[in-house]
Formats: sequence, structure tokens, C-alpha cells
Amino acid sequence: MSLTTQTTEPAEPEGPGAPGTPAAPARSAARADIQGLRALAVVAVILNHVLAWPSGAFAGVDVFFVISGFLITGLLLRDLEHTGSISFRRFYARRMRRILPAAVTVLAATSVAAYFLFNRPRALSTWWDAVYSFFFVSNWHYAAEGTDYFAAGDAVSPLQHFWSLSVEEQFYLVWPALVLVIVLVVARVTRASGRRRLIVGTLAAVLVAASFAFALSQTASAPAVAYFSTLTRAWELGLGALLAAAAPLLAKLPTAIRFLAGWLGLAGIVGSFFVLGPTGTGSLAFPGPGAALPVVATALVIAGGIGGTQRYLFPLVNPVARFFGDISYSLYLWHFPVLVFLLMLLPEQTQTVTLLILGLTLALSLVSYFLIEQPLHRSPWLQKFLDREARSTAWADWRDRFGAQFILSSLGLVVIVVAVAITAQLSLRGGVPYAGPALPAAPVAGDPAAAVNPEDQLQLDLGNAAGATAWPGNLSPSMDDAISHGSSDNPASGCFDVNRDPDFGHCTWGSGNAPHQMYLVGDSTALAYAPAFKAMAEASGGQWKITTVGLYGCRFTDVLIQNDGAGVMDVCQQRKADIAARIASDQPQLVVVSNAFALGKLAGSNQPLNAAQIVASTFAETAKYNAPGRIVYLDPPPLGANLGQCYSPVSSPQDCNMPVDGAWQDFQKSTAAASATGDHQVSSLAFSCYNGVCPAFAGTLPTKFDQVHMTPQYSAHIAPAIQWEFQAQGLM
Repeated sequence: MSLTTQTTEPAEPEGPGAPGTPAAPARSAARADIQGLRALAVVAVILNHVLAWPSGAFAGVDVFFVISGFLITGLLLRDLEHTGSISFRRFYARRMRRILPAAVTVLAATSVAAYFLFNRPRALSTWWDAVYSFFFVSNWHYAAEGTDYFAAGDAVSPLQHFWSLSVEEQFYLVWPALVLVIVLVVARVTRASGRRRLIVGTLAAVLVAASFAFALSQTASAPAVAYFSTLTRAWELGLGALLAAAAPLLAKLPTAIRFLAGWLGLAGIVGSFFVLGPTGTGSLAFPGPGAALPVVATALVIAGGIGGTQRYLFPLVNPVARFFGDISYSLYLWHFPVLVFLLMLLPEQTQTVTLLILGLTLALSLVSYFLIEQPLHRSPWLQKFLDREARSTAWADWRDRFGAQFILSSLGLVVIVVAVAITAQLSLRGGVPYAGPALPAAPVAGDPAAAVNPEDQLQLDLGNAAGATAWPGNLSPSMDDAISHGSSDNPASGCFDVNRDPDFGHCTWGSGNAPHQMYLVGDSTALAYAPAFKAMAEASGGQWKITTVGLYGCRFTDVLIQNDGAGVMDVCQQRKADIAARIASDQPQLVVVSNAFALGKLAGSNQPLNAAQIVASTFAETAKYNAPGRIVYLDPPPLGANLGQCYSPVSSPQDCNMPVDGAWQDFQKSTAAASATGDHQVSSLAFSCYNGVCPAFAGTLPTKFDQVHMTPQYSAHIAPAIQWEFQAQGLM
């Protein structure tokens, strides 16, 4: 039995969720079970993204991969059987007509929305994501950036889901040419032109084995890259290709076996959505080998339907599943931008917001499918790459399909208008005024007490910022510039660089002849404080010289705490040893230590460390300085808001207010034990937060450029407050 007559699948998948195009030379109807698989996969992905349930439903993408490999290889084999070759011109012309109209529409709409709704750095990043997505290389872009697909709370790109389309298109770019070359070479050498399926099947089997082995290796060593890599995903498409090559054999399976395969596969797919999870390790590490469960299960469903219609597989072959399978490509394209933009406008995901996300996704998908995707795909004038018979069939199909469908599209437009109106109404409810205690009175000019504690003015500024409902127009730098520049303006950035050893002379501020010396050491938290200590040294009247050195990503603890920054683990221990030796030699009056207040894992063993253990290890490290009673532990500011997500032209400062996080409190309490040894602790709350609320700006200065680090400008601004705290403890 031939694949063409016994399996009526569309010949060509067009990205995750997309229905295929007709096979050449004759048109065939779409397999209902495959359309049902598409529906199941896209609904699973949407539920996972919108509700974070089921935990492993992100594996719906893997279902798409198997379907794609099966359909694309079926098309290639039919071309080879009918013509003895593969028409690349016709193949890629079909793909452009099928993929690009809907994809370009989403890319353009997302880019325009990003311009109006995102802050400038995030909008620019989104535009670059659109460029990478248009050329179908976004998966490598995200891998190079170190994007963690499972990271919660990150300012995720609204186009991140295009990574899977990139994987498929890269496969489609290589696989047809590889199939043709191998088939022609083997046929010429062995005269085995009639064994094309055996050749293609063997090639697919080799691909599956090699790619799966690489997936196992890279998932263990670089899971973030492995998730996006075409090389670790090719085996999933390759298994689908193997099914297509083996179709004549699979078509001979008894009906009972096919029935059992279909139901077992469906159960395996659904089960994988609940078994897999973002933190899966060991046997469930993803994609290797965790993706094997949904991939093999999908293969069973496809194999079960090759010999004839799966009449009893009702969860997949019913009309509702068929409809959602038809529009699954549009659903996949639109759901993620809708999710990201609505959650930015309405950060609290209530039931109403969730329904808005789902409703707007469906409405946009209907409009996109009926007015853009299908009409352009089947437009007669775009059929110039095909023959006369194909043009005639396309015109008749277009005429029959797109008369009444405009009614559904119109209803979709109505839903879109209503959803936008509701979103606007809900977003206007934001910006609830801060309801904290009364702010401290502003310092009175000429009042001697006003100059005693510079923290009073900082508290006034922080309190006003915590209660603000609109972003100030006089921030300098602007929030956009602060986010864009990061620590590049920090004068001490070279003193914490991983690529070169610090020059202690160039990392020392103040007079070289100063009678008092101080060191500031630690990870990037200490780097963020460096402008403040530079300002303190330069304002000391020649009394203090302050050296600021460390290594970003390297916690100054006795044990090595894991960090994934490039090169950090290679030099961290040596950098700490060099600085400890220099401090022990110089014997400064004070050594200030500042590390991130964040949990971590022991490098090499992946053993989790709690706050008390990390603080104890910090004490063990500072004991090497031979400076008892002269160590000052300077708390970092509490964790701030994700500025890339909370700050935008349509947001309120209230969206960026953050409470003091629990981890910070745990570290702060553990660090208080330093007083028992005669050392000192200085809290950062006075210049970071007001009454437990930490805003994104104070006065005219952004406080942070990300969730953790102060802007260099704000760091220098708080120098008097830090000095006042030191003086209050008799340290200066």
C-alpha cells in the first residue's frame, strides 16, 4: 500500500500548529487524527504558557516536530516517486506562501505594539528578535543570549515562541537536499532507484541516533542551549521522517494493533504533559531524554493512522479538534504576544485577565486564519510557481472556502474590539496611591539637625517615589538609559572584570598618601557600591584611600558557589586568594564586604546552600584577611522589580514597587551574627526602601538598572548616607 493512497495527510506542515498543503500531483484530505494532534499540542502549549498548567505541556512543541518530520518526508518521497527528483523551487515557493503571510503579520504587529507599550531597551530587543525570527534563526539567538525557557519572572520576549519555527525551517532547509543527494548517490552506485524509502529510512534512523545522543550530552552540560538547539531537536523530526519512510510496512498492521497504538500514543502524550516539568532532572531532563515520552507517543498515534482512518480515536477526530487543528498555526503565533502584552498592562492575572488572554488569542487567530493565512496561501495569483492544474484547483478551493468564513472573521474582530476596551478599562484601575505612614518632614533650610543625617532626605525621596502614580519627567539618567547602560558607566567596572586581573593602583580612589585605607570587596554587588566609595574617598580631604576590587558573579565565600557566567568559575577562587593576600599585606583600617543576598548551589556538586550556610562561608573567607574587628558587612539593596517588565510608557511607578524580599531578610539576620565577633554590619534599607517598599527611583535618579544592581549615579548619590552609617558605628 502506498503512502499516497493509504494516508491522506497533507503533504507539508508549516511550522508548529500549521495545517499542510496538498500533495503533488493530487490533492489529499488532511488526516483527522493529525489535525487532532495539532489541536491537542497547541492547546497544551497555550495552557502551559497562560496558566503554567499542565507543568509539562510545553512538550506540545515536540508533538509538532514529529508531525512535521512525518509530513515533510512524505511530501519528498511522493515527489521522488512521481518525478524521480525533488522540485526545490515548488517546495520552497509553497512554504513561503504558507508560512510567511501569518508570520510576518505577527512579527509586524508585535514590533509596532512593542514600540508603544515597551520601554526603549525592551522594544529595541523585541525588534531584533523580530529580525532573527524573520530569518528563522531565533533559536540560536536565544541560545547565544543564554535565555532560560523556564525562567520565571524574566522580561520574556513576546516572540520567544518563534524559536520552534526556526528549528523546523532549518530542518526543512537541509533535509530535502540531503534526501535528494543521498538517494541519487546510492541509486547511481547500486542501481537501487526503487529502494528510495529504504534509503531515506536508513538516513532518518542515523539522524535520530546521532541527534538523540547529542541531546543527551548537551542537556547534561548546557541545558539552556540544548532546549533551543536544532541539533538536539533534529531527532524528533527525524523520527517522523522514519515513520514516513516506513509507511508501506506500517499500513499493513492489523486494525487492532493500530487501534491500540493510537490510544496508547494519546495516553502517552497527555501523560507526558503531567509527568514532565521545568525542573525535571535525571531521566526527565529536557530535551534529552525527557522529550522521548511525547515524541514516541506521537509516533504511535501517527503510525496507528497510516493504514486507514482511526474512527474510534474520538478525542482527536471530532469536528472541534479538527477545527482547532486547522487554526493551530495562527493560535500558536498569536498566543504569546497577547500573553506578554496583556500581562504587562494587567500584571495581576485574575480570572478576568486570563479569559481576556484566551479570548483575544482566539479572536486574532480567527481573523488571521480567514483573512490572511488561508486566502494568501490559496490565492490564485500566488500560484504562479505551480502548474495550470494547481492554479485551477487553488482558485476553486479559494472560492469555495472563503465566502462564509468572513462572518467568523467579523465576529473575531468584534471580540478583539471588546477585549481591547476591557483591557483599557482594567488598566486604568492601576496606579493605586501608596497608603504608607506619613512621610518624614522635608529638611528645613538652615536647621542644623537637617545636616546631621543625610538619610532623612533619602527617605523623603524614597517615600515620595513609593507613593508616585506617574513617572517623573526629570529622571537623569532616564529609566531607558539606566537599563541600557547598566554598569558600563561604573568607574570600577574593570576592577571586577573576569577577563583580566585588577590593577590595584587603578582601582584605588583618593589620595595615595592618605593615612587611612579601606577595601571594598565582593561580587557585582560590591561593584555597584564602588561609585559611592569612590565619592567617599575623594570627599575625605585626603584622609582615606579606598580600593574597590572583586569579581562579578563570584561570591566572596570560602566555598565556591556556582555561577554560569562565562569564565567566572575558572578564576573565582584565584581572584579571592589574590585579594585576601593583598589585604593581609596592606592591613587596612577597614575591609567592607558586600555579596548578593541570594541562595546558591555548591559548585561541582549542585548541593543547595541556605542563607545561614552562605553567610558562615563568608565569615570563613574574611577570616583570611587577618583583620578581626575591622570587617564591615554591607548589605546589598533588597531585590528590586524586573524593570524590563514593569517599566514602560503605559505603566505606573506602582508597578515597580517591591517589598523587602524574604531571602534578603534571612541573609540580613544571619549576617547580624558578625557583631558577636566584633565585626560590623551596615543595613541598606535606609537608602533603598521606605517603610518596607523599595521603589525604582528616588528624587531624580533611578535606583537600579536591573533587579539587583544600583545605577552608578544613585550609588554615588548615597555616599553621604553610607558614610553617616559608618560614622554612627565609629568606623570613620
